[in-house]
Amino acid sequence: MTAPPTVGDAASDPSGWYCFSVRPRLAEWDGVAWTGTSHAAVAGPVLPGPPGAFAFVRLPWFRWMALGQALVILPAILSGTTGFAWWSWISVVGYLAFLSGGVMVVSRFLDLDQLTGRRTLTWIGVGSGVVAFGLGFGLEVLVDHVAGWSTTLWLTGPIEEGGKLLVPVLLLVFGASRFKLPRVGLYLVLVSGATVGVLEGAEYEARPEFAWAHLQMALVRPSAELLHVFVAGFAAAVIWLAAWRRKRAVTTAGVVAFLIAAGIHSFHDGIITFFHVRPRSFNSTLAQTLREAIDRGLAGAALALVLAALLYLLARHGARELTAPGDIASCPPPWRPQIKAWGCDPPPVAVAAPGPWSVAGLYGPDGTPAPYGQVPHYGPPTPHALPACAAPPHAVCNAPAQAPSAWPPPAPAPPTPVPVPVPSIAPPGWYAVGGDPRLQGWWTGTTWTRLHRWDGNRWMRT
Repeated sequence: MTAPPTVGDAASDPSGWYCFSVRPRLAEWDGVAWTGTSHAAVAGPVLPGPPGAFAFVRLPWFRWMALGQALVILPAILSGTTGFAWWSWISVVGYLAFLSGGVMVVSRFLDLDQLTGRRTLTWIGVGSGVVAFGLGFGLEVLVDHVAGWSTTLWLTGPIEEGGKLLVPVLLLVFGASRFKLPRVGLYLVLVSGATVGVLEGAEYEARPEFAWAHLQMALVRPSAELLHVFVAGFAAAVIWLAAWRRKRAVTTAGVVAFLIAAGIHSFHDGIITFFHVRPRSFNSTLAQTLREAIDRGLAGAALALVLAALLYLLARHGARELTAPGDIASCPPPWRPQIKAWGCDPPPVAVAAPGPWSVAGLYGPDGTPAPYGQVPHYGPPTPHALPACAAPPHAVCNAPAQAPSAWPPPAPAPPTPVPVPVPSIAPPGWYAVGGDPRLQGWWTGTTWTRLHRWDGNRWMRT
């Protein structure tokens, strides 16, 4: 997981400390992703504000989605006027354009179009989506046969979200090092989700038995299929970022993100069971005339657009953490990272010494005890002069930050573990190593281990 990525796979920004918002804070970038570590600075950079209210209409993702919606509606009109349902299968082209725009809106500030071998990654994502669609269809038919339609709807979340993530996660675990990069994993899952949406949307549009119901589906399904892109994209961003930081595929943050995605999907599909909707009664909601198709289709489209907007916010919440330092100056405020701690090591917890000791003592690697009863310093060390985070207007502080001269040089971190001759009376517990309050270690009674260093904001494992 530590193999050096290419410039296309990762970002061109070198590792170092960068400003990530207008707030006076610096965050650490390891050359691939944010590490989750940040500390205060004197001043923040000057960055652009939010774009205009309707600036999105000039962006490529909106044009692709508008074109896709038109290409979905046209075959539905042909099906309605001719009575031949097979015209609706041509809508797959429209769904492809529409959901390509959905992928663009999530990835537009992440430079995913610059990934090395993007064409190959795209085909892998398409194959993943085909596998997910086939697997989901088969499992849902089986569950429907065994447990009924209502149970099937409530299980669509884990079935379909798990299917979209299946191939990318297998590549994360068993594939080459490039599949462990957060931006690569996000792109694979976005394409996988879009592929599922294309197949499901075209299938829904061609399914109705009433001629004009195809138009109703054409108005509703494109926006509804964005769920597959946005929900899976949120889960992928968290899963891959946490995996990169923890150097393992399975993390607590990743599991929680998957459960959130699966829960949202299940609730989205299963909520109709509260209204006692059944497959036979479902057909009564389909339009039989042109007027009904327009009225019901527009009402459903409005609801689907509102839901898609909310799910987009969820996807952005995860994907914004992958915005590289060099893109911060050009992206709007909602796309600048918040430096979430997904996958980061928890800070050490102070543990009182057992036995007759009422408080922990202070021992250094040389075994020299501090005065009896002195408590190690577990909070932030004494503040020093903070580094400046100054930048020209509309630019980002993107040069690696050097240690300010006002800061004392950090004590060298000892190897782990370090056997030291400490008096036998020292009980196990957390101690400041070498008298440096910014370096805490766990004393087992014989060796130092689990060393953590204070970076100005939180404890990080060394």
